[in-house]
Amino acid sequence: MTFYQLWDLNIKKIKMSTKVEYRNSLGSIVTEQQKNNLSEHFKLTYDLDTNKLKTKLHYFDKNVINEGVYYMDPNEDITNVITQINPSHRWGIMSDLQVINGYKVWRRNYFQNGELSDVYSKEVFNTNVDYVAGMGYDNNDQPTRGSYKKFDLSNKNMIDEDGDVVGVFEDGDIVTFGYGSDGSFTVRSSNTDIFFKPYITLQSFLESQQNGFVMNLMTQEMKEYYLNFQPLVPPF
Repeated sequence: MTFYQLWDLNIKKIKMSTKVEYRNSLGSIVTEQQKNNLSEHFKLTYDLDTNKLKTKLHYFDKNVINEGVYYMDPNEDITNVITQINPSHRWGIMSDLQVINGYKVWRRNYFQNGELSDVYSKEVFNTNVDYVAGMGYDNNDQPTRGSYKKFDLSNKNMIDEDGDVVGVFEDGDIVTFGYGSDGSFTVRSSNTDIFFKPYITLQSFLESQQNGFVMNLMTQEMKEYYLNFQPLVPPF
């Protein structure tokens, strides 16, 4: 029996009753036929008994898998999980789910080329399962690998320095705040109408964007969150 036949048998053991769903890159549900016409899509598998998401596969074109994500239940063991998933692509294995301030916080372990990394991340998702923030930890459980925070601007008003609404952001517009383990800072926008190029210091960002579209949407509590390395989970 080949390795992949054994892998198929293992998957059948853990599959039980499942539901499959397809989504596009913006997170909208699409049909199986529609996903075949997309340059990338996601295949989500749910456990029908619990309605919990179990796997999420990111596809390029029709058949090329970029990455898989496996969501562990509390009674599962990661050692057993890595014997059940297909090792031909990389995986993020999510475990130790916590709910903090209404956000879901997962631990993500990395499995690639048959090896489980000794570093990991903690990732934060909101109630819509949108990615909010992440922080990288070393093998001593210290947050030494930097952090990333995403401010979603989708369909929010563009407010100028005079407080006037001058437009609306497009669906999918975001600004990301990155903090390196060396103390570096970077803020990037997905839309050049927000700002054209990344800022690589907090001071330059504040001097230029203090009354810009992004900062005008933030409360003081939000500024304290996004403009600092810690905390990982939003307090709002």
